[in-house]
Amino acid sequence: MLQRLRNTPGAPLTGETTLSKGVFALIFVISMAMAVGNLGLVSVMPAIGRAIGISDHLVAAIFSLSALLWAISAPHWARVSDVRGRKPMMMLGLGGFVFSMLGCALVVWAGLQALLAPMVVFLAFAAIRGVFGLLGSATASSSQAYVAERTSEKDRTAALSALAGALGMGTIIGPAVSPLLVFGFLGLAGPMTIFALIAAAILIAVAVVIPSDRPSAQARAAALKASAADDRPARAKGGIGVWRDKDIGPYLWFGLLSACAQAINVYTLGFVIMDEMALPATEAQGYIGIAMAAGAAAGLVGQWVLIPGLKMTPRRLLRAGAVLALAGNLVTVFASEIWLLTIGYVVLTLGFSFCRPGFTAGSSLAARADQQGLVAGMVSSLSGAAIVVTPVVGVLLYEFAPAAPFVLNCIVMSGLALYAWKNASLRRGEPGLAQTSIVS
Repeated sequence: MLQRLRNTPGAPLTGETTLSKGVFALIFVISMAMAVGNLGLVSVMPAIGRAIGISDHLVAAIFSLSALLWAISAPHWARVSDVRGRKPMMMLGLGGFVFSMLGCALVVWAGLQALLAPMVVFLAFAAIRGVFGLLGSATASSSQAYVAERTSEKDRTAALSALAGALGMGTIIGPAVSPLLVFGFLGLAGPMTIFALIAAAILIAVAVVIPSDRPSAQARAAALKASAADDRPARAKGGIGVWRDKDIGPYLWFGLLSACAQAINVYTLGFVIMDEMALPATEAQGYIGIAMAAGAAAGLVGQWVLIPGLKMTPRRLLRAGAVLALAGNLVTVFASEIWLLTIGYVVLTLGFSFCRPGFTAGSSLAARADQQGLVAGMVSSLSGAAIVVTPVVGVLLYEFAPAAPFVLNCIVMSGLALYAWKNASLRRGEPGLAQTSIVS
């Protein structure tokens, strides 16, 4: 059951100090729907690429422009949400998602009907997807900031873990339902069309349900005055300063590198399964969906059962997550059967499901009340930064040697596991979880 959480240390600029269960439920649905669409699209893109005639590494590169724009724009939208409120930014991102999904569906359909050449499909898809990268990050950063500033420090890890669970549920549903949405005259464009229509309905719900939260000039001035009186060392306001901050920075660096490793796993999985099964693209889609759904289910168990049940703190989440992701990639290196590939993907996804709430909650807890929007924007930007070039690198490594991308991931996760144990900032402070989880 959703609990009503009260923010004690630093109220949001609007003066609202509680997170109602109805609003949190809608924010949860927003995050889940965007994850459904994005992972559903990732799961069908290998089949789309091979059906249209786009090479594997170009399929991976199709998301690079979008990811770059996401990484650049997320901190900007976080700052804008400090002035205009979180709700308008949630709506802006959802609008970009709807436009992008419908546009990409149209381009893919035209390519499948041979109305457009493969290279034209590639360029048009990348450009339209770029709109989502530019606008979609507004929803992610503003949603996290909305929740963070309305929860106390002891509740925040549980709240943000529950929100991360929405992403986990989305990554289950997206790959699982995508094969079912390949139907009729839409064909492989079907999933994108349905995801866009669902997001449009959610956009309307956000406009109706979430109250306006545009902060007043007086509230903003009071928050800035409180920030100036903070007795902790002054921190740079810009994004670069946050990355160099001795308390916040280590969490962001851990998040970036772990997100890059996860991107390699996610974006190479479809190609690995198609080659292992030696099946046509459309026939292999079901196996890809099963593997992705199994991994996402493991991630959901981690975020909704293990994290609150074990009362895991951010530092412990980073340690356990790095070790599990390392183990999953080791299994993948030596896997020669589809069931072993699936097991490896399940284990590594469980590990990454610990990493994200770990660096998300850790960075939020390390930040001041007036920095929550900025830190949320930085954390959101990691999702885009991680897939600017990483998927292309992963697929190129896979084409060179099938085990190469997973060996690289083993090296990265080994380093992060050691970093989580040894870094002084990550070792300081063990803020406890709430005694009652936001989700029961």
